[in-house]
Amino acid sequence: MEALNTVRTPVFELSYNGRAISQDVTPYVRLVAYTDHLSGESDSLDIELEDSDGRWLGEWYPEKGATLAFKFGYQHQPLASAGQFDIDELELSGPPSVVLIRALAAGVQKAVRTRKGKGYEDTTLAAIAQRIAKLHKMTLVGKIDAIPIDRVSQYHESDLAFLHRLAGRYGYTFKVTENNTRLVFWKNSALHSQASIRSYTPNDLAGWRFRDKVTDVPARVEVKHHNTKTKSLVTAGVKHSETTVSGASSSGEKSSADTVKINRRAPTAASAQAQAGAEMERRLLDRTSAEISLEGDPALVAGVNIELSGFGQLSGIYLINRATHTISRSAGYTADLELKRSAPLSPKKAKKHG
Repeated sequence: MEALNTVRTPVFELSYNGRAISQDVTPYVRLVAYTDHLSGESDSLDIELEDSDGRWLGEWYPEKGATLAFKFGYQHQPLASAGQFDIDELELSGPPSVVLIRALAAGVQKAVRTRKGKGYEDTTLAAIAQRIAKLHKMTLVGKIDAIPIDRVSQYHESDLAFLHRLAGRYGYTFKVTENNTRLVFWKNSALHSQASIRSYTPNDLAGWRFRDKVTDVPARVEVKHHNTKTKSLVTAGVKHSETTVSGASSSGEKSSADTVKINRRAPTAASAQAQAGAEMERRLLDRTSAEISLEGDPALVAGVNIELSGFGQLSGIYLINRATHTISRSAGYTADLELKRSAPLSPKKAKKHG
């Protein structure tokens, strides 16, 4: 076991078009920042380099579309792999001369980012996800409930943007992983019910900020379904108190008196109920959020839960929605996390940790 006062040395490994370049570029690196998103956005890699001798403007000028591979962590420990990235953008400024290389994980040259229009009829969420995965040579991973969709349109959106919109409508999240070879689906309620992997108090953090929407949760969400047998509209609804999301009883337990009515197609009562539940779940999970800064830890990735205690009514289990890992000359290895609360701590546990 390392001594408590041992200073850990942050390290990274960088490859360019499959060739290791860490040793060559490290003297010029001012910072490298990897941002890991849970869903909806491409993971990104930013590398800021000094260019006092002009080599980055000349023979070392990066090619757009070239690939980068990045690993990070601490010396003498296994490094975490962030996967591969395609160089997407270059920023150059001075004096002093600085080059910023920005790369994206969901390949900028791949058809998965192409905008298009398309209609789907008499299908399911799982079938659409499988079709998009197959089209882009990905393996679909994760269980998706049998959710019928009679008709839905892709409006000049990329396949991923369309699928993100559709999945969120039914309470699912997905992410493209392992160099665009796996399309991984999660049910939001399952993500938020995971056990926490780390626990932090205010003394463990370099900085923190919370946002708690005390009254921004409706009493009920409704979606209407057209019953073909009775030729009538049937309302499916979910009350605030009926939600399956554990974070429902957050600080500010009372909901507003409002009923949110969603005007969407719902071919079955089950589909209407699923959409109503997903919307209530989204609003509950958006109620309490946080941003924290702390010492870097490769285990802090988007999609895992951590526990924050010692924050009174805001203590709880939080899901990492976005994680930015930064290694810089000035600050070493730090992590900045964007969080959403999955569940509050019980009063007894909050007091114990606080």
